[in-house]
Amino acid sequence: MPGTHSGRAALLAAAAVLIAGCGSAPQEAAAPVSTPPSPVSSSPPPSASPSATRSPSLTATPLPKARNGTKLRACWDAKCEVLVKDGQSIRLADKWGLLPIDVTVENGSVTFRTYTLSGAQLTMGEQTPNQGGPSTVNDVNFEVVAVKGKRAVIKISH
Repeated sequence: MPGTHSGRAALLAAAAVLIAGCGSAPQEAAAPVSTPPSPVSSSPPPSASPSATRSPSLTATPLPKARNGTKLRACWDAKCEVLVKDGQSIRLADKWGLLPIDVTVENGSVTFRTYTLSGAQLTMGEQTPNQGGPSTVNDVNFEVVAVKGKRAVIKISH
């Protein structure tokens, strides 16, 4: 089988060239032969704790300090900035024409529900910070400053 012998000879010659080529270059200049690097894993090593690998941008930022703290009574005159929790109610003076305002805080937004003194139901739903301005009812502005979980800093003004 003449074709098989010449195929073996070519293969042996190619192997000899490769082996000779690897040993002919100085060690500093030779490119290291290695397996390709494994892809970078997006998950932390098993020994690392999740808090150690969390980036600063993902850490929770606290709510800003409300000027009137948690004192909802400060809103009586429709001028306050308070920290509210989901389920709380805010009372304004009767001159503003609104019954107690129920506050719902969830999913990064605040919903205000109330009735006018004449019985009309009002809902300002899913108000968020930076929505382009406050919602206004009876010349009273309702603005969401910040939301975190079931708490929010809101501002009421006129």
